[in-house]
Amino acid sequence: MLTKSEYLKWADGRAIDTDGVPSQPYQCVDEVKDYLKKCYGIVMTFSSPSNPHGYAKGLWYYFNEHPELKGKFIKIKNTPDFVPQKGDIVEWDTYAGITGTAGHTAIALGKNYGTTSFWSLDQNWGGKYYCTAVKHNYKGVLGVIRSLQKCTTTDLNVRSGAGTSFPVIDELPKGTLVRPVKYSGSWACIGDGRWVSAKYLD
Repeated sequence: MLTKSEYLKWADGRAIDTDGVPSQPYQCVDEVKDYLKKCYGIVMTFSSPSNPHGYAKGLWYYFNEHPELKGKFIKIKNTPDFVPQKGDIVEWDTYAGITGTAGHTAIALGKNYGTTSFWSLDQNWGGKYYCTAVKHNYKGVLGVIRSLQKCTTTDLNVRSGAGTSFPVIDELPKGTLVRPVKYSGSWACIGDGRWVSAKYLD
């Protein structure tokens, strides 16, 4: 399996087609399906009972109709203080002047400008049918589909706040899976006032 960083480097500049449909090559969903397969071993389609056309935005609206993602990914809604993290699957709704009927999806690069704009690796955006870095504002963004992350070090300190000045309240063994719900600088909140250094998560 590739890491998120390895995949984003590999995919940049490539045109990706996962289903071989001649009338619809190199769609945004092809990039994300390829990413899920190469990084997580998940083979899936965006189609579901409520999303028979496989629209990009359907992954957000009908997330629970994809059992292959259960227990491995969570939905995080776009809010005024939200910023995507590297590897997040960003989901757009239908939004006039921004996306078409199907919405849009891309992979966050982890390069943000506060809550004003962010960069993602997009396929089939702005007339480019290959993966390329694009700077976006948040218009039309529903939120992200974020993977659980694994603790990469032994006995990772869990603190009561985002910083080493906060007391240690727990420890995570290496390999523990966590669900970062928000970030503050280089710190990740894994729920209920529990913070860990994000550099030890992958």
